[in-house]
Amino acid sequence: MGQREVICPFCEAEIPLDGDEKEGEDVYCSYCHMKLRLEKRGEKMEAVEEEE
Repeated sequence: MGQREVICPFCEAEIPLDGDEKEGEDVYCSYCHMKLRLEKRGEKMEAVEEEE
């Protein structure tokens, strides 16, 4: 099973994950509704701002 959550870089809310997400997938913060992209940083995934 993969990672269960990432932290929104804008509002610091926990974004729940299913655990099978891949690097480069888009996720939305359930609190501030910001569109984010998953990036692998070391062993963990992090949510980063979606570049236009």
